[in-house]
Amino acid sequence: LASHEVVTDPAKVLAVYRKHATQDEPDPAVLIRAFTQIGFLFDPNSFFSTADRQLLRSHKDFKSLALDLTRVRERLPDAAAPVLLYSMACLEYRCAPLLPRLLDAVERNLHHFRTDVLALLLHSAASLGVGGASSGAKDVVAFDLENGTRSQDFGQLPEKLAMELGRRAVLLGSEGASEDEEGATVQDWSRVAFAVAMANLYDAPTSVGGDVLALPAIVARACEQIQDFNELDGCGWAQFFLYQTLYCVDVEKPKCEEEVKRAVPMWIQERLHQRWLNDIVLLAQPQGADQMQRDVDAALRRTNTQALLNCSAGRDWDEQHCWFAGFMLEPKVALECDALLPLGPGRPRPSGWQALKSRMLRKMGYRVVTLHSCFWDKLTEDQKDEQIFRLRLEVGYEHNRDLEKQLRKIRQTPHTYKGIEPKEKEWKPMPLPSSDA
Repeated sequence: LASHEVVTDPAKVLAVYRKHATQDEPDPAVLIRAFTQIGFLFDPNSFFSTADRQLLRSHKDFKSLALDLTRVRERLPDAAAPVLLYSMACLEYRCAPLLPRLLDAVERNLHHFRTDVLALLLHSAASLGVGGASSGAKDVVAFDLENGTRSQDFGQLPEKLAMELGRRAVLLGSEGASEDEEGATVQDWSRVAFAVAMANLYDAPTSVGGDVLALPAIVARACEQIQDFNELDGCGWAQFFLYQTLYCVDVEKPKCEEEVKRAVPMWIQERLHQRWLNDIVLLAQPQGADQMQRDVDAALRRTNTQALLNCSAGRDWDEQHCWFAGFMLEPKVALECDALLPLGPGRPRPSGWQALKSRMLRKMGYRVVTLHSCFWDKLTEDQKDEQIFRLRLEVGYEHNRDLEKQLRKIRQTPHTYKGIEPKEKEWKPMPLPSSDA
């Protein structure tokens, strides 16, 4: 797995795993290494598209790898939980039988992980849709197990992570700060800030029953490590996380809104605003196709439903948009596609990214409709079209007749039958004589 030919090729990683699995009982160390190696190849800095992740997840060797990991889950060390959770977040893959073991290991070792590891754990858990109720309620996140029962509730784990990270952010720089608290970078703190927004934990305190909120302290720790424009322009994903956190706070209006904005120096806010469209968001948006999105787009075309694909959305007075709706219908209807695996049969739950986007679009005045792949993929083509027609009725879809006339394709050749095509002319006019004048 560490060879130069294998380390960067997901297909060869799966081939090495397949060869190892057929010889003897799989070694948990090999399974962990193979799964994390594949996950790291699909991290946000890779060139793989969403469709590439979906093709990989549907491959039988990848499913066998996840199954073998589930079978040896009791033998997995607690230290493997962070990298396995991060790999799942990169692959956008929610393995319900394996997640309870990993999340339980995180909860038991919450106070022993380093700050940068906790930052990765919070972002991974939030991305996988663990916690973060859209209404701010205490929702239950329990996974269906193989024996027909359900796991314990992990819905409060992101809040516990945010509280621990907020406590460390407040202690940072004080006499009681440890080396683990001082080792976090701007990438770690900015990732935490965006994960807190993603999980809808704006008002999470630094301690149970405390008055000090975690998010302002976390944002302050991220910004204090940026000294000038050059450092800000070169900090990569931290720019995206900070600007999105500021925008989410401005839209959702939590109690800590003013504190978070004051924690970001004005010169950083202005610089992020100036660089957002050309230098930040274009590099951060997922590239390539999405299989479910293409399938939904085909259903919309078959039913003659006018929809804008990946259309930017924002408030009427926004100078620039920060979010993109999967499909935009009139009047102000956002259609989203959730391809993440459910918590159990018939129990869909969108990813943290989708949940945050839905909350933001609703705050902006859009009506959000989410299609879940666990239901959509089981429909026939006629049933999918019927669902689109029902959706149009329920949301009050408005069809633009003038736009339909403009986009209607006009036949460029006459309609005829095979065998009686018009014959090409055999006569051609003679060229005009050249003039001597």
